[in-house]
Amino acid sequence: MKMFRHLLAFVLLLGCSFAAQNPARASVVRATDSLDAVISGYIKDSLSGETIIGATVRVRSLKRGAVTNKSGYYVLHLPSETELLLEVNSLGYRSEFHKIRLSSGEKLTLDFNLATESIQGGEITVETDKEKEEREAPQVSRVEIKPSQIASLPKAGESDIFRILQLIPGVQTISEISAGLYVRGGSPDQNLILLDGSVLYNPSHFFGFFSTFNSDAIKDVELIKGGYPAEYGGRLSAVLNVTDKDGDLYKTNGKITLGLISSRGTIETPIGDGALTLSGRRTYIDLILSGIGLQQSLDLPNYHFYDLNGKFTQTLGPYDKIAVSAYGGSDNLNFENGKAASSVEMDWGNQSGNASWTHLFSNELFMKLNLNTSHYFSVLNFGLGTNSFNFNNQIYDYTMHSDFEYSLGNQNNFKTGIQLSSYHFQLKITQGNNPPNSNIDLKPLYYAVYLSDEWKPDEKWAISPGLRVDGITTRPELGIDPRITIRYILSPDITLKASYGIYHQYLKLASNPLFSASDIWLPVDPTQAASVADQYVIGVSTAPWDGFTFDVETYYKNFTNLVELKPNVLGGSSLNDIFFLGNGFSYGIEFFLQKRVGNWTGWLGYTLAYTRRKFPDIDKGAVYPPTYDRRNDLNLVVTYKVNDRWTLGSTFVYATGQAYSQTTALYNAVEPDYSGKLIPIDGSMNGLRLEPYNRLDVSATYSCSFFSEKRNAELNFDIYNVYNHRNVWFRRIDTSVDPAVSEDIRLLPILPTFGFQIKF
Repeated sequence: MKMFRHLLAFVLLLGCSFAAQNPARASVVRATDSLDAVISGYIKDSLSGETIIGATVRVRSLKRGAVTNKSGYYVLHLPSETELLLEVNSLGYRSEFHKIRLSSGEKLTLDFNLATESIQGGEITVETDKEKEEREAPQVSRVEIKPSQIASLPKAGESDIFRILQLIPGVQTISEISAGLYVRGGSPDQNLILLDGSVLYNPSHFFGFFSTFNSDAIKDVELIKGGYPAEYGGRLSAVLNVTDKDGDLYKTNGKITLGLISSRGTIETPIGDGALTLSGRRTYIDLILSGIGLQQSLDLPNYHFYDLNGKFTQTLGPYDKIAVSAYGGSDNLNFENGKAASSVEMDWGNQSGNASWTHLFSNELFMKLNLNTSHYFSVLNFGLGTNSFNFNNQIYDYTMHSDFEYSLGNQNNFKTGIQLSSYHFQLKITQGNNPPNSNIDLKPLYYAVYLSDEWKPDEKWAISPGLRVDGITTRPELGIDPRITIRYILSPDITLKASYGIYHQYLKLASNPLFSASDIWLPVDPTQAASVADQYVIGVSTAPWDGFTFDVETYYKNFTNLVELKPNVLGGSSLNDIFFLGNGFSYGIEFFLQKRVGNWTGWLGYTLAYTRRKFPDIDKGAVYPPTYDRRNDLNLVVTYKVNDRWTLGSTFVYATGQAYSQTTALYNAVEPDYSGKLIPIDGSMNGLRLEPYNRLDVSATYSCSFFSEKRNAELNFDIYNVYNHRNVWFRRIDTSVDPAVSEDIRLLPILPTFGFQIKF
């Protein structure tokens, strides 16, 4: 930890020294920066009218530029009475150039419409320019994924954003059937997951095998692995910000995808001065098994999941836009065993809604108001009659989020905002006709205010300080979270970055990592304080060769007031009744080599990481690794465009085996409640590791025409786990045989799948 503090202090001292020793240069920058004119506007896709996130507008001769925000809006301050050449570009779009001459004090609204461009071998200028902008961006640990980037990668039956994110350095998973994101030593509940501004509390389907995000409905995916700015809060580790498509403003079009596991469809159509997008997905395993009679003959459960996305946008004149979006998804499982006179009913899922209004008070002042609602539910019923067990968990979240951006010249970009969230937590657990083991009904209020600035004293330095103050009414204390990020451009090909921040989390999660359908979220209370994390990040971003980027980041995180679920808990009235309280830390280094241009594209990522926990009531207070701690994590992702019809894709994963606790003895319990049952006794907490995890997937995509003169269809062929290596899920002791034996429960074998997609 001291090493990270010393390195961060060195970067700060270097910046102060640079400013102190170069006063002449600083004065020159100010003297030539008579920026008395402003241009601003939206950058859009010329075919659909969708705004483009992260597009760049700049004047190379002045080394001045601006990047569009989540609404596709930019602001750029420029000198007047001078002819300037504007360059506009974004990943996958053809660059545009415009000559302008501004009058003194002029404020010009200038929108741009970019045409898409195929990413082929020689077309490298746009890509390298965009990579340079991303490399020199002030934000640390940021990864942006476009849905088009995963189209040709292996899908394991269903295209899934989470599975691609798990291939990014610093992001790990507990198993191949888990959609949870374990970011830099943090657990999934420490990630703030947003869909159009609404929080999703359990973004998974099929017991964690798929995420809730339908890739056909997604416009943009932003993952910030650490050091995220003050506008985000309430979580300790990472932010995943997903934006749904606004819809096509000019014509009606759609897409239908048929697969072995599920099918999905999307339609976009213009309405007024806006658009409507609808998208849906459903599995049909239940229909197939029932149709061929296997469900009845083999006594298989009836299971399916579905989700629906909708978004409506409208432009109300030159200064105002509104958007309304909604999401609903659910998993449903029913099983009745007539012979055993028992049944299982399980329903869990998410519902969310968002209404947003963006308003331009002036060219420099941008405002966005979000009204969000989110509902997570998990209802489980086991058994029949007096032997039944009932679990009902509900979360209602109603949030108002107001954000302002003010551009004060090109040197300062201020952000400020407030957040108010009204929660309603319900948890009821009953057995038979007995009184409830747990009956929790809480309605706390969360509140936050933040302020941040992106200050660029010259073309090399960017310093982004911020402060967030928040709290929750169930525990009267304030979280004071200072944050700062520093960027220094050492050379055109090398950028240095550093970040420090404090983060508070006021919600606690009780969950089984092997079974995510029964998550229990509870707010802090008088018995346990909020969890806190201190994060340090230092990194370097380089461009070793044309078309390649190479990033190295090292991090340290210190956690306090973490929780672990107490064993065999079926009720309680406070957090102390449900959770053990402890601390932890994690640190590591990540290497990320990426190629985004040419026929060969992809990345190679490697993470060396350490994660530890210490709880006084677990393993006599010894330090131990959590289950998801993996020392080494290697990911290789490759896409090859053979020709204009065939594209091949492949992913390879290797990781250190997960930690587990070895059973060292069996206790023959003779008490009446156990009736001689063998009770396992474990050794040190997570003292051993399973065998290393490794898997290779491949895919092939063929573009063709389907009753059309254009290539409007694709055939996808995928092989999951090519060499049929069944990785170990978990290890258990089988006490049904004498003597008891250790047994490995293994994951999926080789799994070939195919799909068909058509656009209209």
